[in-house]
Amino acid sequence: MTGPRRFRAGRFLDAAAVHAAADANPRLRRFMRTIAEHSEAGEVRSRRLLEHLIRRIVDDVGDLHLGNALNRLERIAVLRDNIAAILDHVLEGGTLPEGVRVATLGEYFDQLSTEMRELSRPREGIVGDAPLRLADDAGAYADSLLREFDGGGSAGRHVEPAAIVGDAFRAMPADRQAALRRAAELEPAALWRAVAAESEAGKRSAVADLQARLGGRLTPDELARLRTAVDDLGRARSRGLQMSDARLADALARIGDPDLRAVVAGGDVWLTQQLAVHNPEALATLWRRFRDGGGRADDGPGFRRYLRHDMVTYGRGVLGEYSAAFSLSSIELFLKGPDANVKVAGTDLVGIGHDGWVWLVDDKSHRAASVSGVSALTDNLVVNLRRDAADFREAIARLQRDDPGFTPDPRILDAISRMEDAAAEIDRINRRGSASTRPARISAALAERRLRLRVTSAAGEVREITQALRDLGLAVEPTGTPVPLPPTGGR
Repeated sequence: MTGPRRFRAGRFLDAAAVHAAADANPRLRRFMRTIAEHSEAGEVRSRRLLEHLIRRIVDDVGDLHLGNALNRLERIAVLRDNIAAILDHVLEGGTLPEGVRVATLGEYFDQLSTEMRELSRPREGIVGDAPLRLADDAGAYADSLLREFDGGGSAGRHVEPAAIVGDAFRAMPADRQAALRRAAELEPAALWRAVAAESEAGKRSAVADLQARLGGRLTPDELARLRTAVDDLGRARSRGLQMSDARLADALARIGDPDLRAVVAGGDVWLTQQLAVHNPEALATLWRRFRDGGGRADDGPGFRRYLRHDMVTYGRGVLGEYSAAFSLSSIELFLKGPDANVKVAGTDLVGIGHDGWVWLVDDKSHRAASVSGVSALTDNLVVNLRRDAADFREAIARLQRDDPGFTPDPRILDAISRMEDAAAEIDRINRRGSASTRPARISAALAERRLRLRVTSAAGEVREITQALRDLGLAVEPTGTPVPLPPTGGR
């Protein structure tokens, strides 16, 4: 059983916008003053705490709303499928499906109307007339917010990299330091907003506001030096937030391999160390593959290049699958859609076309311009046909267990049966007869059961396949503009 879905809507909030809203609200201004008076960090801490609280609450309310909306949409989809299946059956001249009463159709419509109505009323759809509660215990909820903010929790921890920012300040020329000191004396809050802005748009807005506030009080030369100094401090702060000493120490403590631990300790903060913090399991897997492939235990730069190439290749594969799915206009219904598991063996996409043919698709967006082998649709075709068909039947059975009134689309059942028949016939062909005639016989078996094999290229450069693959009935479907793979060096 999976946990509740997390959407993290709060991360999309612009820090400058949050601070501007707080400045405009009298109650929030009082809150910040009260926190500042009781904190050694003063206004800096109060502003960061308020931003953290707002982001966390937006996260939690967003999870509650979006999770409820998605569940409701899933129920709507099932109801619509059931209604459509019943109506299609009747319109084609049949009676009501076995076990379906006349009243059942009315009940489905009533349920659908209720679900659609509640979907358009977000708050009522979540809690009805009850108060909106984010937690059963308000005290425990508040305590969790503060623990996250102060660094006691594993998620949402924020610690200002004061030492790193201080080092950046001390490394500046004296005239930039002087401009910063002058701005800090005159407009400390506006200066901090400019330094702490977390997006380019937010920084431009905060710097413009700072300059407007200081207009006439600093000379043009001082303002120019101040802009440069703010950029320097902002970059230093951003780097410090990406990887503080405490976060890196925690990440290193979780790494059992001493060679990998040394590589991460001296590695790139933007890639190697970030992966160690956010996905140590993936880091360990990639390190093992790097070493198995001949990578040296002390080759930190080589491992970084390996990580970047793997991530870029993986990203192209994900982009390719999704782009292909949205570009294949001939496919009316996907039985197997795109996902992020591009390294899992098997077909990438399976769909039913407008003409009833079943498409078995393998995307090669991360491959070369010419393809000579498509194992998912050749050597492993029988295994993949049977696996996909079994997965589809299990999905239907699960839907029927969840909703006994669910009626699967007859086109889907027919497609699954044809896939199973094709797998059995191709298995027989592989075991019998002349190897020289095997491609033609497999192609004929697929055509007889109205199955197409396709290679797509949504984010790559595939333009041709070998004659051997064409003999099996494969074809290339360019579905997007080629995206060149960047060189593996550099960030």
